[in-house]
Amino acid sequence: MKWFLVLWIGVFLFSDTPNPSGDSLDSCGITVDLRDPTYSQGIIYTSQGGVIQNKDIRIQAQSIQYFHRMENGQMVQKIEAEGDLLIQYKGRVFVGSELEFDFSQMTGTLYDGKTQSALWYIGGDQIFLFSDGSYRAINAFVTTCESKKSTWDLRASRVHVVKNDFFHAQQVRLRLFGLPTLWLPSFKVHLKKFKEPIFRYYVNWNKGPLVGFRYQLYSWKDLALYGRLEYRWKKGWGGAVESKYCPENTLTTFMTRNYIGTNRLFNAEDAAFRYRIQGALHSESKSAKTHTTLTWDKYSDVRMPGDFHSEDFELNTALKTILYIHHMEENFITSLKVQPRANPFESMKQELPTGFLHVHPTEIKKTGILSTGFLRASYLDFDYSDELTSSLADFQSPRIEAYEKLFRPLRFKGMTVTPYISARAIFYGTSPTHQPKWLGVLGYGAKAQMLGIKEYDTYKHLIEPYLEYEALARPTVGPDAHYIFSIQDGYQKIQQIEAGVRHLFFSQKQPCKEPNFTASFYANAFFHDPVLPQMIPKIYLLLAWKLPSLDLFLQNCYNVHNQVWDVSNSHLKWTVNENIALNLEARYRSKYDWRKSDHENFILDVTRPENELLDSPLSDRRITLLSNLFIRLNPFWELKFESHHGFYRLYKNHIVGQSYNEFQIHLYTYFSSAWKLHFYYGYTLHNHFDWGLNIQMVKKTF
Repeated sequence: MKWFLVLWIGVFLFSDTPNPSGDSLDSCGITVDLRDPTYSQGIIYTSQGGVIQNKDIRIQAQSIQYFHRMENGQMVQKIEAEGDLLIQYKGRVFVGSELEFDFSQMTGTLYDGKTQSALWYIGGDQIFLFSDGSYRAINAFVTTCESKKSTWDLRASRVHVVKNDFFHAQQVRLRLFGLPTLWLPSFKVHLKKFKEPIFRYYVNWNKGPLVGFRYQLYSWKDLALYGRLEYRWKKGWGGAVESKYCPENTLTTFMTRNYIGTNRLFNAEDAAFRYRIQGALHSESKSAKTHTTLTWDKYSDVRMPGDFHSEDFELNTALKTILYIHHMEENFITSLKVQPRANPFESMKQELPTGFLHVHPTEIKKTGILSTGFLRASYLDFDYSDELTSSLADFQSPRIEAYEKLFRPLRFKGMTVTPYISARAIFYGTSPTHQPKWLGVLGYGAKAQMLGIKEYDTYKHLIEPYLEYEALARPTVGPDAHYIFSIQDGYQKIQQIEAGVRHLFFSQKQPCKEPNFTASFYANAFFHDPVLPQMIPKIYLLLAWKLPSLDLFLQNCYNVHNQVWDVSNSHLKWTVNENIALNLEARYRSKYDWRKSDHENFILDVTRPENELLDSPLSDRRITLLSNLFIRLNPFWELKFESHHGFYRLYKNHIVGQSYNEFQIHLYTYFSSAWKLHFYYGYTLHNHFDWGLNIQMVKKTF
């Protein structure tokens, strides 16, 4: 006969034990669901299987004894269970051979127990369960292998895991294939918080045979520490200490990467002490108004970042040492920037410091005229590299800049015209003649634009014809009479008109903020300029097509003056399905497309003659092809292919560059639940045999 018993009824029916305390069977909210139970002297027993549970714990086993009786004047509510044992306690699952659990204290002991947390499997001869959800394992093991015969594990005399998955082990022994390989007196780790692989082993042949490993030394609460050790054949040892600090409930992260080694430089007879020290702090206030960024990157020699390049070592510092604080209010934006030179072999502009204040546009006494501007104050120091073959004189100067702009939108039927006038004043504390300089420049112009909208069943079409006139008067100081620290110091008389039309198409079926298709055709015209004899030197066409799984971009520029294509770039991003994605890019620039940081700034074009620019490093003709392909072969195997090709190269209008073809093939596979194997082979212009093997522990979800 099979039947089930609910405790709050069953104990009253079977109990012959007095209950002086008046505890009901609901005192712990316990529910008993047993098959073919028997009752004797306050003990309910079954060997046919069942479940006992309350709001915090669920116990399922083949053999169960539940005690509900008075012992030594105290009410006892406990359970002993074994056989096919499964426990769910405080959001965690345990299995084992035998369980003793006290419901009044909500504590227990699990024998030969096991559990899982993130990618870890934890077990021990005894696991003590505590009322706060933490537990302690005696003679414990830790592994990521699902099978009983694990390829590796950690053995510890005692392991304590608290409810937030803080893991603390004592007397730790690392075993590989059953053989002891490492001993640690103590080991702490956060089982879930930090995403970086806890273990990583790697071998590669780039710049010579190299073997190394990276592991997590310590992880507790908000802090994680990592160690790295590697050896390159005939070059020497290297090691790193890395840290990551991510406090909870704050928008702050702090990371450091510090590497030292005795590797030899190329063609050096003796080993050199080489190092790289980098760090990054990013913080955001709770109001999201203030952002702080602090990065530093100091290294022993200019080749150090390339010689020891590793994806898990980079902090995206862009090789810069900089402090930047940005604060935004409703009416203004302010910032502070400090950027010193950390490495003497660099040529760079130091900002020591730069303060900036920008005022948002405000209306002047209901006139409709809007005013905006900024104030920037700096002490700038441009230092050339100490390793230049010929010495160049460094230069420094205080620099104060004030800018004011007045503009007034005028709205007509179907058209908006916005004229403006601006004034810029820059003070240089010194100059090449060792005299202070005051630079003033007046700007003026207007922009006229129209907007037409036509809606169809499947899409909406916007057309925006526009014409913009921009002009700068001749500066009070010529460009050769004051220091040029950056493009922000380059001003020259210019009169420019940009005229064009934009077409934007929005889908009606899939509404989104960005248009699905964009076409922009425009040209720039320059007037009364002796350096640019052609009034319209270039015309432009931009096309962009965006779909949920496809992104296509085309950029073309035709040089009317020289009768050549100046720029032609195309970019395709395509996610074919969940297993295949590719990225293709083609870039072309002619020798007349100067290497400028801002291609919409034409001060350089109207200041320097074309033949002078052709003979400079700003002229660099080339065609570049880039590809990136990802294929997931199956849930356990992934393939990635990258290539880089360059040809049709001409530098300074007379130096023919060497063509090159470079590629990398990456193959990834997952095994033993949490181990990721990465093999790659690369072919570059200077290294025809670059290969590597990486093994790391990751959290894989299928």
